[in-house]
Amino acid sequence: GKKHPKIMNIIELIQQLYGDSCQLRSPLNKRQLDKARKLIPAELLEILKISNGIYKTMINPDTNQTAVIDLIIYSLADIKSQTEHYRCEYGGEGIVFSGDLSVGFFVFKPDGKIFRYDYYNLSEEYYAENLEDWLRKWKDIE
Repeated sequence: GKKHPKIMNIIELIQQLYGDSCQLRSPLNKRQLDKARKLIPAELLEILKISNGIYKTMINPDTNQTAVIDLIIYSLADIKSQTEHYRCEYGGEGIVFSGDLSVGFFVFKPDGKIFRYDYYNLSEEYYAENLEDWLRKWKDIE
């Protein structure tokens, strides 16, 4: 299939920003993909087609083993459960695709903009213009 040029860049950008501390996963299978199409915006789906979620990893200095510490981009299962949680709790529109307990969740809005949802205050605010913008801002904070 033809790769979406822009999206490869998102994955490349993640790899560039995180270096060895990110790890791709296997792509969605056909059955998952058919289900995901109904739920997930094309831009996010293109990422999941290549890697169903992207892990953030670190090397454990004691064992020298790579340990997964977080997800930079959620897997389909996480996207589904977190999005459901967000919609039930807050009633907002959009798809939750990333986040972290200290900052809240990131929501991909129908217009492609990224909002940050704060579940302590049950509020959300504009965060980034698009995925690339989000990634650069988010990486700077970490």
